[in-house]
Amino acid sequence: MVADPGRWPDVLVGVSDHLGAQGGMLIQCPPAASGRPATQTLARLSEEPAAIFQEHYVWNPWTFAIARVPFGKAASANSLIEPGTIEKTAFYADVLAPWDHADTLNITHKAFNADDSIGGFGFCLSSRAAERAVERALELDAIAPHLCRAFEASLLVGGQADGWRHLSTILELMPNCALLLDRRGYVTQANSAAAELLRQSDGIAFETKGGLRLVSALASERQAFSRMLDNALRLVSGIGARLPEPVRISRPSGAAHLLVTAVPLPRPAFAFADLVAPARVLVVIVDPAAKSRATASAIQAAYGLTGAEARVALLLASGITGAQMPAMLGVTAATIKTQLRRCFEKTGTHSQAELMRLFAMFPPSGRPEA
Repeated sequence: MVADPGRWPDVLVGVSDHLGAQGGMLIQCPPAASGRPATQTLARLSEEPAAIFQEHYVWNPWTFAIARVPFGKAASANSLIEPGTIEKTAFYADVLAPWDHADTLNITHKAFNADDSIGGFGFCLSSRAAERAVERALELDAIAPHLCRAFEASLLVGGQADGWRHLSTILELMPNCALLLDRRGYVTQANSAAAELLRQSDGIAFETKGGLRLVSALASERQAFSRMLDNALRLVSGIGARLPEPVRISRPSGAAHLLVTAVPLPRPAFAFADLVAPARVLVVIVDPAAKSRATASAIQAAYGLTGAEARVALLLASGITGAQMPAMLGVTAATIKTQLRRCFEKTGTHSQAELMRLFAMFPPSGRPEA
């Protein structure tokens, strides 16, 4: 399961058989006020009670009691509360009693304990198996260190998997500024174009703790920006239903407005991979004032331009007017006019603005690292 996190359900089944449990789970319960559902991987447990639990009972007497147990220590949930307490709850009537879940054996893990969340391993005992809950808890406690180390290894391998290295390469090849946010809205990764833009603190900048914030922006823009990120993160968590609208951000320098879009990323196949590889939202920043990063050779190859035509096209896309080019290039105005006409014909554009937008879609020059 270290090399293949998808095998964790098999491990949970094996431990359940060892303990005489109905089934097992990996679970993280978010803070009650967050509104987020719990993240869980079930093994030989019915989806129906799990769904009821998710909707109504993530935080119940057992959850509160288990949250006080030291990390890595196995404990029976019923042993942590007053006898008869759980039977008086709606949680018992709706989830536990119908499926004969009389007790659970739990191991909390520190990796789940972020942002006031709690979680770890859980194994459900039937009423008959619960009669030996103390003995079963001791058996689970004996193997708890092995389970915890195996899970930590899974997270480590998942965090260093090739997929994340490939994602870095993709970010660098994107023609616009691009960065990744974790589930708290903090920046986890940015391509070089985004890093340079944020360092300028002209509209958007890095926050001290790694978050993304607006600098010298209008209050309405700050609110819209915050709302866009919140909607994207809610959608990733399964709460929201609508894609967030892009936001325009003004810049203190007076440069053209930035256009910022937040794109929710699909959840990883391993439900808990985001504990160490937490990219949840892709943020793309379009800077109309940015100079093209395209190379002359790339433009020549794409549109069949001559070397002279490509040079003129790049100058035009970078903001140099046709009238300024004769002095810069040492040629006549008539030559520049002819070369510009051929550039427009070959690229299918009709203006300097169209040429700038076209070349902005080229990835940066240079070869990405393997």
